[in-house]
Amino acid sequence: MSVMKNVLIVFFVTMFSVSVEAQQKLSKYEEDFETFWSTFKNHYAFFKLKAVNWDSTYSIYRPKVTSATKKNEFIELLKQMVMPLNDGHVTISEGDEVLFKAKKPSYFKQEFEGVEKEFWNMSFSTLKQKGFSMPVGSGPLYKDNHLYYSAQTQELGYIRITRCFAQLESLFDERKEAADVQLMLSLFDALLNQFAQKKAIVIDIRGNGGGHGGFELASRFAATRTLTHYISLKEPGSDEAFSAPAPQYIQPNSGVQYLKQIVILTNDRTASSAEDFAISLYQLPNVAVIGTNTSGMFSDLYEAKLSGKLSFTLSNQVYFNTQMKIMEDAGVPVKVEVKNSKQDIAMGIDPVIEKMMEFLASL
Repeated sequence: MSVMKNVLIVFFVTMFSVSVEAQQKLSKYEEDFETFWSTFKNHYAFFKLKAVNWDSTYSIYRPKVTSATKKNEFIELLKQMVMPLNDGHVTISEGDEVLFKAKKPSYFKQEFEGVEKEFWNMSFSTLKQKGFSMPVGSGPLYKDNHLYYSAQTQELGYIRITRCFAQLESLFDERKEAADVQLMLSLFDALLNQFAQKKAIVIDIRGNGGGHGGFELASRFAATRTLTHYISLKEPGSDEAFSAPAPQYIQPNSGVQYLKQIVILTNDRTASSAEDFAISLYQLPNVAVIGTNTSGMFSDLYEAKLSGKLSFTLSNQVYFNTQMKIMEDAGVPVKVEVKNSKQDIAMGIDPVIEKMMEFLASL
């Protein structure tokens, strides 16, 4: 009996262990949820700034993911989790298709949604009224916009940088990024060479949502190595675990340079790498920033994978200005504030261009 009893005990212990193991084994989307939540927990930099309790988010959404959860349901839950962050660098993708990108609030986008073409026609018309040649596009097209638009008077040059990439696919392929940056720079250098004798150049990055190459573009306007800002990296451990802020410097370009007066035009749709351009030049004495503050969306994109072709990105860097104030959401501040409104289209005058001309005339 004792032998049989021992056999039965072993049998029931084994069956219990198997049962517990089966209960503990997570389904694919349950595992994906844990990966998604823990990656944000360890690497997302702005829970405190965004007033989001990520532990509470787990308590709310984890019970909603089960072995019966479908892919579309799972993706929708992930979207709901991150919407409160209002962070344009938070994305969810399947392969090359972006399924979700946070819509960071923007006055400019709301004011001119659906009439962006009319806005730029008005702005270019104002340039012509002020004595500039009609802006001419150069570089690859994306959504019917060239990479650059340039115009000039006898004394002034104007360059609009519509985005910080030449070819869209370079944003999703690191092997193509370096070549894309070089293409951007070579086209930009050609414009700077045309304007080498001008007394001032205007760089218009209003509506530029970023990409890459902002630091490299800015290097063309730096005479000396200059401290521009600090960057801290979110580290695993707690919501307050960050690396020591590392000083960042602009380095003068070894080739093409323009070291006279620069005016940068910005608004709250100037984001990411375009903000890198602006913050890199902000401290220089020959640089003025006119318009409205930039978006405040600085971090690189930290990417992680889920099952299948699902992936996501988040913000894991904190930018500080030279006074050690966090720049996320606040943006790069302007030195002269002028806001566009839809009325500008009806009036046919861009007040930012007008203020730019007043500033340059005062020099």
